[in-house]
Amino acid sequence: MPGSEVSQEVLEEGCYHLSKLGLPKRDIASHFETSPGVVSRLVGSYASKLKSGLVVEGESDRAFWESVMKEAEGDMKLTVVSGRGFHHVWKSDLEKLDGDALMALYESTRDFVGADPNQKFLDYPPPKGYDPLAMDREVKRAMAVLGELLEARWKKTLKKEKRKRPTLK
Repeated sequence: MPGSEVSQEVLEEGCYHLSKLGLPKRDIASHFETSPGVVSRLVGSYASKLKSGLVVEGESDRAFWESVMKEAEGDMKLTVVSGRGFHHVWKSDLEKLDGDALMALYESTRDFVGADPNQKFLDYPPPKGYDPLAMDREVKRAMAVLGELLEARWKKTLKKEKRKRPTLK
């Protein structure tokens, strides 16, 4: 990988974890701009380091590479607000919620966005690494995605209802 600034160790770890997560070697090779043969070699190298104890496989490493894979596949991590505070969730997880739960998240997130900036963190405890401007941007982005999901759910429900209606002759 000419001109690449990614270290060999990171490439090995990434190839290993992404292949364990089920991503085909040709896709990993494409993302890292290399060949499937190099990916196989890097996976083998990391596996042997694990076996010999030179490196230790950690849950945080797997979680990191899983999030990299999700983002590469177009999923996005969003910050939403509920009555219990802030939550970081994947869009794909929001898509699994029923309409009532999705609407409740949308409404509480909308209420947060519309709240007086001085009142927001009296009602909600500030998240770790508090940056009020960043949080507003994140929550507004999540609200837009929640709105899209609700709209899609609404259209799907309308289509189902149209199919169920008896026709009068």
